[in-house]
Amino acid sequence: MITVFGATGTTGAPLVDTLLAKGADIRAVTSDPAKLTTLKAKGCEAVAANFTDIAALENACAGADKIYLVTPAHLDMRQWKANAITAAKAAGVEHVVLATGLGASPKAGLIFGKWHSETQELLKESGLDWTFIQPTYFMQNLLWQAEHIAKDGVYYDDLGGPVAWIDARDIADVAAEALTGFGHAGKGYGLTGPEALTGEEVAAVLSDVTGRSITAAPLSADDAKAAMMAGGMQDEVAAAMVELASIAPKGYLAGIETTVEDVLGRPARRLRDFVTDNRDAFVE
Repeated sequence: MITVFGATGTTGAPLVDTLLAKGADIRAVTSDPAKLTTLKAKGCEAVAANFTDIAALENACAGADKIYLVTPAHLDMRQWKANAITAAKAAGVEHVVLATGLGASPKAGLIFGKWHSETQELLKESGLDWTFIQPTYFMQNLLWQAEHIAKDGVYYDDLGGPVAWIDARDIADVAAEALTGFGHAGKGYGLTGPEALTGEEVAAVLSDVTGRSITAAPLSADDAKAAMMAGGMQDEVAAAMVELASIAPKGYLAGIETTVEDVLGRPARRLRDFVTDNRDAFVE
């Protein structure tokens, strides 16, 4: 049995699909009871559990050998993950595949890197087997701007430098391999796409695939933070996102990892693949 937390999220949803396609026995976990029917329709067990409810977390982990643990970006995410790790150990789980972020380490200088590192170290100390899934920026984040891109023909670039975007489906596929394959315990998998693209290059891909003229326009840190907070993100978390984006102009988000191909035996998806698959979202 594999328990997947965040089963309706950006990485959790495709992970459930991939694991089911592999024939794995899945328990999908969501914090929203209204989503249980949709999850069960996929052919898996589904339960609701809030990350603050230890008993519910233990129930979600009961009988599972492995779990995939991911939480939303939130001020409480370290405590939420700590609660899930505690519940997993109490339930007899053997292996936790933990989603964190590229660059997470005890030496991290960025807020997110420090937060993710705290959880990684906690999991190491738990005595459970572990695998860290450490992605960079998700291509799916572009969908947050899809309406504006479709309507205005503008991609608002809050990064200002090259980024090795990764498709969340590749993250899910690597996580699925870590959950069902062998030799992944004790590994940290830094995940990027196969190319680093500037804002202008992202706009060029969008233009080419949609057949429309889409330009890139810079988005200031203040405006980016305001937009995230308008979408419901907490002030401190939005500030951490802006801090992360601030290292892009220095080239620190442009490094290419070959992990997807190394683990899966196939190339990582390119941004063009993602935009092609989601073309309708960028066309008015």
